[in-house]
Amino acid sequence: MKKIRLKICDPNLGNKFYLGSFFLNILKKYYDVELTEDPDYVICNDASYDYLKYDCVRILCIGENISPNFNLCDYAIGFDYLTFQDRYFRMPLYLTAQYYTEREQLLAASLLQDPWLRGNPDFTKAKLFTSQDLAKKTAFCSFVYSNYLASGERKKMFNLLSKYKRVDAGGAHLNNIGGPVESKLSFELKHKFSIAFENSSRSGYTTEKLINSLVARTIPIYWGNPDIAKEFNEQRFINCHAYKSFDEVAKRVMELDQDDELYIKTLNEPVVAEGVDFALLYEGLEKFLQNIFDQPPREAKRRTINPVRAAILEANEKLAARSAARKFLIRKFLAFFYKPLKRSAFLERLKQKVMAKRVR
Repeated sequence: MKKIRLKICDPNLGNKFYLGSFFLNILKKYYDVELTEDPDYVICNDASYDYLKYDCVRILCIGENISPNFNLCDYAIGFDYLTFQDRYFRMPLYLTAQYYTEREQLLAASLLQDPWLRGNPDFTKAKLFTSQDLAKKTAFCSFVYSNYLASGERKKMFNLLSKYKRVDAGGAHLNNIGGPVESKLSFELKHKFSIAFENSSRSGYTTEKLINSLVARTIPIYWGNPDIAKEFNEQRFINCHAYKSFDEVAKRVMELDQDDELYIKTLNEPVVAEGVDFALLYEGLEKFLQNIFDQPPREAKRRTINPVRAAILEANEKLAARSAARKFLIRKFLAFFYKPLKRSAFLERLKQKVMAKRVR
């Protein structure tokens, strides 16, 4: 096997549920991998800028709603529907990082007949949903989020559906059940519907949120990727982007909630859009990576930007990273002291208004 000298910029590399381990396991199938601080190749993600320390072949794996900067990386794996020579492969987060604990993964596996395809649910083998399964759905709709800095669309849907029936907020954001739940999947299993909204909206940007709700055998109310129907069957979930307004979405939710036969029929619709094969996507990813690592490092480099301009861009990226880190620490500090005051409805409303303005 060819030996490759590799650095993976992932603080959770020892955790098999995170991206670093996902890529390392693929590469070990084809190469003798040496993890080193003097690499020929570096795999990094958008959560860290440590990769800028390494002047070698850079492979960026994106987990947030951003587009790759090919002036800073040689290759990228992300959400965008784009073609760029051999430098880019589209692999959404829901196919690379699904669950982050052993408990959640085992529970998810128990819900499908032939449960896992490369660590993710194989929805082509889903169990038939019956009236007996529906009887176990004792609650209306779930809402499990901790990030209150995301788009305000989540809260709009939460408030709108709450006018019809109680929506159970099991995360830290808008929590109304006495505290955050230990298992999101166990919590969602009890509900007929789930609000599955991304942090923000952009074509191609699909994380694990929709998949999590589908595994829980709810009808997800989805918002985020306006082109989601390219990958998932719209008859199996409620695609907010297919409606003119959230009011129309709410009417559809009420229609399904009040018609058991229609609800069961919807749950038994195919999950994946016609013509989509996740297995082929995994194969494509492996071929994409092999194309990179089969080349000598010097030949695998693709960045051609002027070194002076590259240095300026890298310096700006580092400044942005330090600024973001400072803001995070300040928010964490303030959140600690604010926690006892969360019982005040007035202060909570005031905080949400302030944060909503900042997001806009």
